[in-house]
Amino acid sequence: MTLMIALAAWGCAWAGKPADVESLVRQYEDTEGFEVLSMGQFGMSLIRFAVSLSGDLDDEDRAVLSSFSGIKHVTMVDYEGAEASVKEKFAKELTAVLDGMELILEAKDGGTATRIYGIDDGNTIRDCVIYSGDGALIYTKGSIDMDRLGELMELAK
Repeated sequence: MTLMIALAAWGCAWAGKPADVESLVRQYEDTEGFEVLSMGQFGMSLIRFAVSLSGDLDDEDRAVLSSFSGIKHVTMVDYEGAEASVKEKFAKELTAVLDGMELILEAKDGGTATRIYGIDDGNTIRDCVIYSGDGALIYTKGSIDMDRLGELMELAK
């Protein structure tokens, strides 16, 4: 029984983590056909400040801005232009990492599936990974308040 518990704990420790996605992206960022854009907390603050200064915000825009205030870092990857063998290798490694994470949402459009992974804390979702099999990946570090997203959906109706 003790051995079973130890093996289960070891397996959980090796489950995919959002930091593993970031590490994988760093391995491929200098590869031909990979375009990586990372923005830290300072860049995110500048964007929020610039948007708030625009003065052209309605209630829905303000709700969007406030719902994403918990995001501290964003990394966007476009690898559609990479060689087929490199794309396949990256996708295989990424899928191995994502299989250990919690799938929050999956949407299919035609033959392409977009999946959202993250850590669901009940009221918030932390460290989201949005992955589209056609060569796009977005990783956000931070949290998104589910109540604020609910308010946003109500405004959109």
